[in-house]
Amino acid sequence: MVGNAIWPYDTQAVIQQKPHIKSTPARSQKVSIVIAARNNSAYLAETIESAFNQTIPCEVIYTDDCSFDDSINIARQYQNRGLILLESPCHTGVCETRNRGAEIARGDYLLFLDGDDILPLDYVEKHLEKMSPDTPFAYGGAEAFGDYSTLWNAPEWTDGRLWLRNFVNTSALWNRRAFETAGRWRNKINTMWDWDLALRGSRLGTPVRSNAVLRYRQHADSWSANIKTKYQQRQEILLPQMRQICSRLSIGSIISGRVADFFPQWISAISQSVNLINSPEPVELVLLDNTNNTSTLRKMRDEVSRYVNTFETIRILPHPTSITFSDEKERRDKTARFMAQACNRLRFEMRGDIHWLIEDDILVPLEAGVNLISNLTADWVPPNAVSGCYRNRHTESQYVGGLFDDHHIVKAFSDIGGETRVVDYCGTGCLMYWKDRTPRYWNSHYRNIPAHDWEWCSQLKSSDGVILMLPSVHCGHAKSLSEILY
Repeated sequence: MVGNAIWPYDTQAVIQQKPHIKSTPARSQKVSIVIAARNNSAYLAETIESAFNQTIPCEVIYTDDCSFDDSINIARQYQNRGLILLESPCHTGVCETRNRGAEIARGDYLLFLDGDDILPLDYVEKHLEKMSPDTPFAYGGAEAFGDYSTLWNAPEWTDGRLWLRNFVNTSALWNRRAFETAGRWRNKINTMWDWDLALRGSRLGTPVRSNAVLRYRQHADSWSANIKTKYQQRQEILLPQMRQICSRLSIGSIISGRVADFFPQWISAISQSVNLINSPEPVELVLLDNTNNTSTLRKMRDEVSRYVNTFETIRILPHPTSITFSDEKERRDKTARFMAQACNRLRFEMRGDIHWLIEDDILVPLEAGVNLISNLTADWVPPNAVSGCYRNRHTESQYVGGLFDDHHIVKAFSDIGGETRVVDYCGTGCLMYWKDRTPRYWNSHYRNIPAHDWEWCSQLKSSDGVILMLPSVHCGHAKSLSEILY
């Protein structure tokens, strides 16, 4: 809950809160266009005209960020047409200026417009016809004009992969409650505000693409021209920063109780690693309890209570599946099916953008979280998944990870070297991945071999996904409380 907004709208919650809040005028079902600008007098009249000339009548607000040109006088000329003018005695920046306009807007839908851009006549109408009560925002393409011209087509939401790079411009149409619940505009790295807001808003529902196309003016004084975010070198720095700032991390594990007394050491290592990440977004911990032991569960609950300041939420969910078998083949088959089903449940329960699976007998090093997430968010196109390194406790000479050969035979690494490398498969002992860029479901068998991790990696590889293995994240693998393999 942010900004006194609840998303999705909860009528009962509002009724319960009513005695405790001041009554406010009911907002009508209309659109408010918030024009935020500083020193755009050369283009401002054309921008305001485009807002008033929409096929659907809109409330128009101009919020000025301490301009020292003729912007205020130009805006005043439109007050007799209903323009609401907000002036600022000091320069506060584009995010705060937009938020001031949103604060006084009376519409249920908000559309933000820069002071040098232009809305085609049916821009709002095209966006609005795509909106449903559960849609956080509608977005479309943009056509550059002025110093140069080009057309940026916006992809359909399911094809866009917003975590790779932004395709949602400033003038998306926002459901007001979604905008407020997402946290409004904020300034984290002095640019990429559209992407930041879109990433946060997309957690609240499925955005929709419309055929509306913004006319996006290009000129020497525009912000994008000054900061040069369009140049590759600048983008390569900013893209990973924004991904790390906005992404939410979920950590999940299946607690089997095989090494029950290892749990305090296990969760302490994870907590220290999470604290070193120093994420601005909340981190959650989800544990599936498969111990079938009330005493172990009680101890586990006591232990996790020590880390309530590390994790925003800690959930221990019962998962009391037991496996019976008559021979080794049956044991392996049933174990693989259990692991696939448990991983599918974790994927459903974990609400973060990035998932980190850590098996209950893996001891992660202090720098594991930082190194994994730095590699997972890096570059123009980041990898789909990254893995730490740990030895196979059944075959100690091998690491859990390697390559598939031309005959789909698994070749495990016996030496991992010192360089990060692309692998065809890894285990789930220390695996971090993007939720929306990896296979949705875990299956139990790879080519009739019981190996849920091989099968998941094979799915990812077949869709041209990339998995990196990091020697810098060298984990311990507990055979017992007193014997940990490195």
